[in-house]
Amino acid sequence: MAIPASTLETWSNQGATQTPKSLREKIERKLTGSQSKVQRKNQLEIYLQGSYRNSTNIYGNSDVDVVVQSDATFFSDVSDLDTLEKAIYERAFSEATYTWEDYKSEVIETLEDSFGVHNVEVGNKSIKIDDGTYEADVVPCFEYRKYTSFGESAEEREYIPGIKFYTTTEKRSVVNYPKEHFSKGATKNQRVSMRYKPTIRIFKNFKKKLIEKDMINKEQVPSYFVENLLYNVSDHCYDEPSIATRVYNVLKWLQDNRESMSQFICQNEQIYLFGNSQEQWNEDDARTFINQAITLWNEW
Repeated sequence: MAIPASTLETWSNQGATQTPKSLREKIERKLTGSQSKVQRKNQLEIYLQGSYRNSTNIYGNSDVDVVVQSDATFFSDVSDLDTLEKAIYERAFSEATYTWEDYKSEVIETLEDSFGVHNVEVGNKSIKIDDGTYEADVVPCFEYRKYTSFGESAEEREYIPGIKFYTTTEKRSVVNYPKEHFSKGATKNQRVSMRYKPTIRIFKNFKKKLIEKDMINKEQVPSYFVENLLYNVSDHCYDEPSIATRVYNVLKWLQDNRESMSQFICQNEQIYLFGNSQEQWNEDDARTFINQAITLWNEW
């Protein structure tokens, strides 16, 4: 039998909201306050990303993802500009003097001074803060601009805003678009009568239940990828008042489209969901998740 509507309703509920907000504000106070080691602390943007930012967190989520974006300088992609636009760009900007290495070191030193060296761990992509009461993954980054046009005046310059940083271990560059992810998700949610994000939370609970039953392992199905997977599902599947029918529609759509996943995109609409980079998903793992979710639905 299908999963009861009452269970789906429970799964659709959002988890904690106040703790992530308070934690972000505390980190912001430390990095922008008088004791901060960040040279250009007045040019920081500090905001939540991930499930807490996008209102897709479920009960039991723990780590809060906090972006610490410096706008003191920026990385850019000008590959979409024509020859004339690239020439104007080269004249408009000079080489930055504020380096990524200096900025990241300043953020780490400030966090260690504020929260204690033993409570701060520098990972490959983020800085984890854990003082026993809360946990946060802090992502220091520079602004990233993917230019789509570039003229002589500011009004003639357009770009897609993103972030860029380098991994600690391999010194590999990572580009993402958290603001675009948020914006596109909010727009889709509005298009389908605010039913998109509750459905994402249901599917994150699918994942949680499948892990509990040893039907998948946690590493196969990161929650971020579940959210991006569901962005590709047609709007009409979500625009359905009956929660059970809506979930069935989404499962059916995913089943019917399993062989065309190579064209799926991330919610930011800038990156393909599946590929060979470490920031992309594996199609086989996605199909396993879809198959097991259908099995869970049918055998509840």
